[in-house]
Amino acid sequence: MSKEYFVYIIKCRGGRLYTGITTDIARRFSEHSEGKKGAKFTRANPPEEIMAVWSCKGRSDASKLECAIKKLRREQKIRLINNEISLSDFFGEEDFFIMRNA
Repeated sequence: MSKEYFVYIIKCRGGRLYTGITTDIARRFSEHSEGKKGAKFTRANPPEEIMAVWSCKGRSDASKLECAIKKLRREQKIRLINNEISLSDFFGEEDFFIMRNA
């Protein structure tokens, strides 16, 4: 049985967007916020909030989705976050679902 992985988009200072993968959203957001284990990008652009999270069947699917989202233009990412477009608009059939932070 494969482990559940998540792809997430974080809004950072200055309105910048960061996309990453993890097995634990809360832990990873905390790591980004503390700066020690966070990505180089989030050390320079501190995270403000989690904008979107997708659950994936395994690391391979999560890595593919992360790579595809990172290739999108900013406008497309914002539309994806706002549910104005869906993953299937870019990637065909959706094997992922979106969850929202309150």
